[in-house]
Amino acid sequence: MRHLLSGLLITTAIAISAPQAIAEDFRMLTGWDTSYAPVTAVLDPFMQRLQEESDGNVNITRSGPETIPPFEQLDPVSRGLFDMLFTNGAYHYNETSIGMTLDAVSADPTQLRESGIWGYVDEQYQTLGLKLVAVLYDMNGYNIILKEPLGDNALEGRRVRGTPIYHPLIEKLGGAPVVLPASEIYPSLERGVVEGAAWPTVGAVGFRWFEVADYMMRPSFGQVGHVVLMNLDRWNALDDETKELIERVAGEFEMEAIDIFNDVVAKEEETLASEGMQVTELEGEFLPLIGETWYEGAMTLAAEQNAEAIAEVRRLAEEAGLTGAEGE
Repeated sequence: MRHLLSGLLITTAIAISAPQAIAEDFRMLTGWDTSYAPVTAVLDPFMQRLQEESDGNVNITRSGPETIPPFEQLDPVSRGLFDMLFTNGAYHYNETSIGMTLDAVSADPTQLRESGIWGYVDEQYQTLGLKLVAVLYDMNGYNIILKEPLGDNALEGRRVRGTPIYHPLIEKLGGAPVVLPASEIYPSLERGVVEGAAWPTVGAVGFRWFEVADYMMRPSFGQVGHVVLMNLDRWNALDDETKELIERVAGEFEMEAIDIFNDVVAKEEETLASEGMQVTELEGEFLPLIGETWYEGAMTLAAEQNAEAIAEVRRLAEEAGLTGAEGE
């Protein structure tokens, strides 16, 4: 009996003294609603993976742009009104342009980390009270959907919707850029306000743009960096075990996300083809310019907002051969 009691006491003491994982509940703000496939196909599995790997101690609930508009989301997360943010660097250009550089370089997540760009971008976000958690890349990049096929002079004379990051490329192809939020793309195409719209290769199905546009330009260009950010104070308050778990899962999932995006894009292209959308190929003198124009345009625009920081990203990208300026 004495031995039994001693064993129970030792077991109890070990259980009491062993560190207990702290349950963490995070509120995630997203730049898109579920009409944008990556929210459910990429972000949700990432959140689920964190929950599973933490044995249910990390739980994330998400709210979309119906809560706070996409271009206004960085500040409330940096102030702690939300814990996390799923967005794109171009969406908060007015606060910082550092995230835009992730779309300009030609790098997978491993190359991004090994080059030092990932860590440097993280440092820059931290000056704004944010921690970079993950960069979930769609390597298929961006494209332009069109009402009519490309002509001999590419986009000459056409009005094409695009946020500022697209403007240098649209102009290089002869088009006139028009800034519109995603919600206005469908009616603007339908009414002829614009003749085309620049967007990631994922999206036309969810937003049903195939009903008002019949063509998609190829090749695509750039790559789409979906960044996951966390409020820095919230991050710093986490115990080391939780930080290490989030970093490990994020690093693993960054590479897995590439395959997920590839599957999503392939399925979307099949759907678009079944709905009658056709590929219109960029040819001739414009073709070799597309990669360089995208890289230089994105970097130059970013430098207008954060010149010193963007110069450092350029240096790191050039040293690692990740400039994306070799053309498509």
